[in-house]
Amino acid sequence: GEAGDGFDAVSLCRARRPDVVLLDVKMPVFDGLSAAEIITRESLAGCVVLLTAYGDQGTVDRAKEVGVSGYLLKPVEQRMLLPTLEVALEQSRRLRRSYRETELTRRQLEESNLIRRAQGILAKQEAVSETQAYQLLQRMSMEKRISMGQLAAAVLEQERHRDDVARAKNLLMRKKGLSESAAYKRLSQRAAHDGCTREEAARSIRQE
Repeated sequence: GEAGDGFDAVSLCRARRPDVVLLDVKMPVFDGLSAAEIITRESLAGCVVLLTAYGDQGTVDRAKEVGVSGYLLKPVEQRMLLPTLEVALEQSRRLRRSYRETELTRRQLEESNLIRRAQGILAKQEAVSETQAYQLLQRMSMEKRISMGQLAAAVLEQERHRDDVARAKNLLMRKKGLSESAAYKRLSQRAAHDGCTREEAARSIRQE
């Protein structure tokens, strides 16, 4: 693809998703740095290399900020162009692989933490050991055909709702002098009156 300005360059990248984009810094209307920022932010190309006659520090710093993979100063020898583009593309690929691996590790750690917390909740609810609670999560995960992370998140969400109800119930008992059963009945009546769940009614009561 060939574009006369930054707007067209971005449009071409959205349409064709090229491996390499070679941009001049100075272009009419919408310059190369602005185009490069959008292309890199939206991952519209494998990498962006700037071609420019301007080597001042401000331009270089801006190029680094927007995430370009290469920077060539005019005049460029033809024999140097292809190696520069190849190196820029490979470097960009390595960075993306590293980012994906880092992101995968982060998600795995988050899921592990969710499972550990859900394991503790189930162990307490079912009066079993944490090992047995983990086995229970595994079995439920297979039965429901969802990941253990998704199941753990559901367990934690359910526990949060229970906690909301318990706190609202205790609040009613303390402020209104109600028994536990009377507080629960008041909470249920509030939910029915407001046309919402007990959990939503509980949060509303706690905010009053």
